[in-house]
Amino acid sequence: MRKFRRLRIPHHAHPLVRRMFEEMNHQRIGILDMSDRTGVNKNTINDWKNRSNPQVQNLEACFTALGLQLTLRKEIDA
Repeated sequence: MRKFRRLRIPHHAHPLVRRMFEEMNHQRIGILDMSDRTGVNKNTINDWKNRSNPQVQNLEACFTALGLQLTLRKEIDA
């Protein structure tokens, strides 16, 4: 098992990416371990913090590896 180092979560990242990294920190899962579990390249996951937004299938794979589900729900009018 690799040594875990807490991941930095930039405030300007997409909200779903921030949530994913928060959960990775909570479960003590690093980017290399997430890459191994999902097949998503480690550089791709790292780029989500600053450079790019994830493709839905890659983000869904990461959430599934964390035991979470990516779902849509109807917005309730305020």
